[in-house]
Amino acid sequence: MIMRKILTITAMILMCPVFLTGCWDRREINDIAFVLGTAVDKEGSAYRTSVQVALPGELGGASGKGVSGGKGWYIESALGKTIRLSTSAVQRSNSRELNASTRRSLIIGEELAREGISSMLDIFTRVPQNRLLSVVAVTEGPAYEILNTDALIEPYPSEMVRELILSYTKNPIRIVTLLDELLSEGLDVILPIIKVDPSVPPKVGEVVKNISIDGLAIFKGDQMVGTLKGDLARIIILGMNQNKSIEMTIPAPMGEGTLEILFRHSHVKLVPKIQGDDVTMQVNMQLVGTVTESASDFSPTSNMGMRKLEESVQEKVKSDLTKALAVLQNQYHADSLGFGQTIQRKKPKDWDRLKSRWQDIYPHVKVEIAVDMHLETVGQALEPMGLPEEEVIHD
Repeated sequence: MIMRKILTITAMILMCPVFLTGCWDRREINDIAFVLGTAVDKEGSAYRTSVQVALPGELGGASGKGVSGGKGWYIESALGKTIRLSTSAVQRSNSRELNASTRRSLIIGEELAREGISSMLDIFTRVPQNRLLSVVAVTEGPAYEILNTDALIEPYPSEMVRELILSYTKNPIRIVTLLDELLSEGLDVILPIIKVDPSVPPKVGEVVKNISIDGLAIFKGDQMVGTLKGDLARIIILGMNQNKSIEMTIPAPMGEGTLEILFRHSHVKLVPKIQGDDVTMQVNMQLVGTVTESASDFSPTSNMGMRKLEESVQEKVKSDLTKALAVLQNQYHADSLGFGQTIQRKKPKDWDRLKSRWQDIYPHVKVEIAVDMHLETVGQALEPMGLPEEEVIHD
């Protein structure tokens, strides 16, 4: 009996090394190239994949510079018949294994976006290493140009893209949400547009290539069909409940000039009204803002004056949203605010009846806009600066 126990214990001890052999699939840090950002483009019948890769020996520098003064990153780029083949071509020219788990942003070139992005996104659903929380944007022109900008305020350009998008909307589109929206009924995708932007005019000083957001890319299905810029882009951000720090120029309710209004808080509720095939979407907007600049001779020194200014904001918001929705409904036929998705959620029986014909019904949906605007403050100065008292228009 004792001998049997001894033999059992001995066998267990001898088996221990079998379970202590380590991770069979581990990768040494020296064998990995960390991808910071990816750009995909269409060139003729081929696809170009460009990756921004960290230089380990240069990490630690500030403002995009490495420890020895050079860039802390470099770009690899290659063509292929598919996105996967172009990515494989990039890998073949790199001595280390590309690792996309650290990617901050995915940038899609305009030509590829207009062709359709579903096939491009296929690779991101099949390779587990791909980071699905990377933010997504479309570029004006080739996407790879964004990766080669200076963007000195951030460590590398792909991080600059990420920070810009995070500051633009409350819930930025990431790869995982993009995939979800493409598969959703009654909703068309909107992505921010980024472009290369000179930091200063040539006469001011040394020009560096910076990055800026230049509006919204409008998709119908998986294809980019157009853009919205300026006030129309800003009002759609408000209408999507994505406002983070939207500012709008408002005509003065009395006198001449304009005022800048910052929307600090906003809430939008869509309410569908359906009778047969006649669909009306009520857009209820609650906005809270402040005056950030006055380039007018109007001074709202009473409750009546504040109310007049609030009414001017309401009229401007209604006017801009009406124009933007007309473009979406009549020109692009894109349900970017998710009218169909709202009906599916709030009136599922009606949606089951309408969804097969929604593409024909959507352009004819009537929109009723109600805006409740509240201005918290006009700042510390009640009177317009630099104007004599007799030239100021009071309410």
